[in-house]
Amino acid sequence: MNRVRRLVPACLATAFALASALPAAAFDWTPYREDSTIEILTFDEDGSLRETKIWIVVLDDAGYVRTNDSRWLANIRRDPAVRLRTRGVESWFTAEETDDADVYDAVEEAFKQKYGWMQRTMSVFRMSRPTVLRLTPRSDP
Repeated sequence: MNRVRRLVPACLATAFALASALPAAAFDWTPYREDSTIEILTFDEDGSLRETKIWIVVLDDAGYVRTNDSRWLANIRRDPAVRLRTRGVESWFTAEETDDADVYDAVEEAFKQKYGWMQRTMSVFRMSRPTVLRLTPRSDP
């Protein structure tokens, strides 16, 4: 019995240490998976807020958006901290360009699956390969 009494505090200490090392609760991507358009909020060079309606897909617990040579892409290149707004809720993210061919192909396929004929039609008229941005949630602005 004494042995058990000595083990319990050690086990509890280990359990608390492990629990504190676990990642925070996963971000709920459901609205971004379901909504066809969202808004991305960035800041122009002069400091004014730019609100842009965009399409988004979610793969492997990360959001992905695409754009060609847009002003909001220039804003992200200056400051990768962005906000996304959907259903009246804003959340902070870090936007990071990716040029990984496998990621690009997966994102393209996800856009085709989510947006169907609209995506396929737009792809025909695209003049250049879009920039793909991976969005990861941030806890702070």
